[in-house]
Formats: sequence, C-alpha cells, structure tokens
Amino acid sequence: MRFVVVREPTDTWAVFDTIVNEPAGFASQCLIGLTREQAEWFASRCNQQMSRSVRRVQDMPRSVVPLMPRDVNETIRRQAT
Repeated sequence: MRFVVVREPTDTWAVFDTIVNEPAGFASQCLIGLTREQAEWFASRCNQQMSRSVRRVQDMPRSVVPLMPRDVNETIRRQAT
C-alpha cells in the first residue's frame, strides 16, 4: 500500500505517502493531526484512488497511453548532439 497511517509524537495520526516519504495530501490539505479514524479513512480513500488510476492506465491500449510528447523527445535528442 502506498498510503499508510502513522502515529505522530503528539498522539495524533497522519497519512504518510511511502513513495515520496512525506505526509500525503488530499483536496489541498496535508493529512496530519488527524484522529485515527480520520487517518484510516483518508489512507483507504487515497489507496483506492491510486489503484483506480493504475487500473485505468493498464487497461488502455499501448498506443493510447502517452509516454512523452514527440516534440519533447525531439528537443532532448537535439540537445544530446
């Protein structure tokens, strides 16, 4: 799971993003200083949203998934020479 619930030193709870190693955000709010129930709810919600996003990309045909715009790729190639 990417988002986990952690107990803070102040006896409150936070949702931690294990990929970026910092507290998670949800709707422009940093998920710290929460009750345990709130933190568990937000962590569950964030993990559900992540799995839906990953599933959507995996279900797309390869030709539809944009990897990098062609003009960016051409710019990188020019700079390398």
